[in-house]
This record gives sequence, structure tokens and C-alpha cells, in this order.
Amino acid sequence: MAQTYLVNDIYASIQGEGVMTGVPMVLLRLHGCPVGCPFCDTKETWLVRDEDQRTTISAALGADSLYAMMSASEISAYIVATYGEGGPELQEGATRKAGPAWVLITGGEPGLQPLAELVGVLQRAGYSVAVETSGTAEGVLGAGLDWVCVSPKIAMPGGLRVLPAVVAIADEIKMVIGRERDFVKLEQLLAATSLKRGATISLQPMSQSPAATRLCMDKALQTGWRMSVQVHKYLSIK
Repeated sequence: MAQTYLVNDIYASIQGEGVMTGVPMVLLRLHGCPVGCPFCDTKETWLVRDEDQRTTISAALGADSLYAMMSASEISAYIVATYGEGGPELQEGATRKAGPAWVLITGGEPGLQPLAELVGVLQRAGYSVAVETSGTAEGVLGAGLDWVCVSPKIAMPGGLRVLPAVVAIADEIKMVIGRERDFVKLEQLLAATSLKRGATISLQPMSQSPAATRLCMDKALQTGWRMSVQVHKYLSIK
């Protein structure tokens, strides 16, 4: 039986944070997340409730807590038809002809769902596939992703542990920093984990606050790590 995915939203935009800032992407937002980050800006994706399920993605798109169940082939066909100049009809097996070359799988927590089938279908359609994960779920492992960004959510209310195996495959580790203690947590995580060669460490100010921004700037200058500025929020784009 084909894997199905809980899809909250699909839209094209410019990546606004991290190493890939400025890259055109199709964002595929999967539904469901038990991590419980207090600063989360997509809390509408947390709860999976039967009353929020819709039968078509068009009925769920951009509607907060709504989601649709879709197969990997259906997701790929929708993305190609809508953003890849595949034509108005949804055709399984259609390939990208233009538009963004990357699909970013985000959430929610995308790793709650096994991603290998979805990633493979999208790659065969001509896309490179990235994921942003909290590092707390195994669905990203063995998925054949082209880029893995782990934004480690350490000691969050959901009580989930950041998995060393997920951190180990990260091309980028992007830590949200609000206070000095967040930086300490990151240092402890990195010291306890084997990192992928060439992995980039990015520090991202929490909620764009001046204090957090100053802290990230100071730490970036101290460590040589990157600073991630949420450009999309300054530009007021999705």
C-alpha cells in the first residue's frame, strides 16, 4: 500500500532563512507536530484532528489547521502542474519543465512520516529535495534527501529527544537562539554528536528580537558560525 502524507500547505516562495536564503523553492508543509515549541509560528499544524481533514488539497491549502491526505504521486503531480509548468491537468509521472528547482519539506514535523517514497517521486520529477526538521523524528533517515537542515528543538514541552542519528546527517544545523542558555544547549549537542563533514552551523535570532539578534551576532563573530536572518519576515512574504 502506498504511503500517504498529511499535507497542510503547498506554495512557492523564496527561502527566507539559513544557508539557502534567496533560493526559489516550493514549500511542502506536512501536518502534525508533537514538539510544542513555545515560539513556533505554525502552531496550526500541531494537532491532527479528523474534523480538520479535507478530501482535496485545494480545500486545505492556506487554511490554518486543515490538511488533506495525499500520496507521493499526487503531491508531485500537483507541484509540477502548479509550479513546474506541467499544464493545468494533474498527471502522475509528469516532470518539471520550469519554476523552482527545489522542494522544501517542512512542517509541522515532517519526520513523523517516512519520507523516502515522497523524496524519490519528487526527484524523479526533476526536483532537488530539502527538509527542515526538529531532529526528533526518524522519518528523514534513509530518505535520500539532497539537503537536510536540522533545527534542533532541545528540551521542548513535548518532551522529545533530538536524535543523534538525525543530527549526524545534517548539512545545516540551524539553532533558534533567544538567550545565552540556548547557545549552551547547542554547544552541548554538538559536543555529543558526530557531525557530517562540512556541516554548517547557523544561529537564528528568536522572533527577531533586538537582544536575540545582538546575541547571535556576537556568537557568530566569536565562533565563526553563520547567522541566519529570517529575511521573509522582513519582506513580509510567506
